[in-house]
Amino acid sequence: MECGGDVVSVELKCSVSDVEDSYIPGVKIITMQCDRGQIKMDIHRDLNPVEKGGTINVGIYKYKPDYVKGVDFVAHGYVVTKRRQDGITKIYISLWGYIVIISTSDDTIESMFGPMDKVYIKLWK
Repeated sequence: MECGGDVVSVELKCSVSDVEDSYIPGVKIITMQCDRGQIKMDIHRDLNPVEKGGTINVGIYKYKPDYVKGVDFVAHGYVVTKRRQDGITKIYISLWGYIVIISTSDDTIESMFGPMDKVYIKLWK
């Protein structure tokens, strides 16, 4: 979605390649292979909507997205930093302590985010 020429959201279709326990009790680490990159994220075990081998949609927005309460996972946080190496950009987002790392070579996704941008992450099936 664009607003005045700026991209303000991206939605990805992802397959869940791994769900593992974090060193932090009660936290899972989800690894997803998406159509435009890879996402690795921390999530509380009681909020985890995915299983290894499953599929999930992931939305990253600069506005609060529409969602189904009690069904979709939605959280907001801030872009902490971006790092580019060997043609891959890693975007680090903190959802109030839970970390999301987006790895992509997609220039649209890379240019969408800057440090301290407020973003929303949505997971839905």
